[in-house]
Amino acid sequence: MGSPVICFINPNSTESMTSTCRDTLDRITVAGGASFEFITNHAAPEAIQGADDGELATEAMLSMVAKLSDDYSAFVVGCFDDTGVWDLVEQVGRPVIGIGQSAYHWASLRSQRFVVLTTLQVSVPVIKESIQRQGFEPNCLDVLASGIPVLELERDPRESLKILNHCIRDIVDTHGENVAIILGCAGMTALYAELNSEWEELTIIDPVAAGLRLSSVLCLE
Repeated sequence: MGSPVICFINPNSTESMTSTCRDTLDRITVAGGASFEFITNHAAPEAIQGADDGELATEAMLSMVAKLSDDYSAFVVGCFDDTGVWDLVEQVGRPVIGIGQSAYHWASLRSQRFVVLTTLQVSVPVIKESIQRQGFEPNCLDVLASGIPVLELERDPRESLKILNHCIRDIVDTHGENVAIILGCAGMTALYAELNSEWEELTIIDPVAAGLRLSSVLCLE
């Protein structure tokens, strides 16, 4: 049996975000010689910001996956809201993991307590519901919105970094340094290296990297 091939799905329709997630592979190590194929959910909204976008993206994603090959060993859903993860599990009958789900596990193992720093306020209730559903409420100290629209992370990375650094400073002032900070959007993966370098004393979690790593572990014999 060959090395596992894992399907990473960008559940929104922005191709550049798929490429950004693909680039994350260049700076991490995955288990078991796993390889990844990255696909874009072209029938979905260009960004998933809130429950309504999530419902549209889920419907399109399930339809798209139904037409894919059965050869994938696992799936990663590349939206921090874990959009459609539970529906996809039922559809494919194989391991499926969301990048939000991955980040919660990773942060809980690293630091026990975490704060999620996401994009817009409209995403906060969806993320809180996902955290509650997965049993991570005791670990989560807060879910905060940076006010950065998803697509602005790519359009204006300098300004996005400035805002995120300010938000991280506020988190540290409130909760101290012994708490993991989860970047609550797939689009933040491109900013992880600079944020991690700026805040070396902190545990900052990149959800895309967490999803890639944990999905590869799921495929180990």
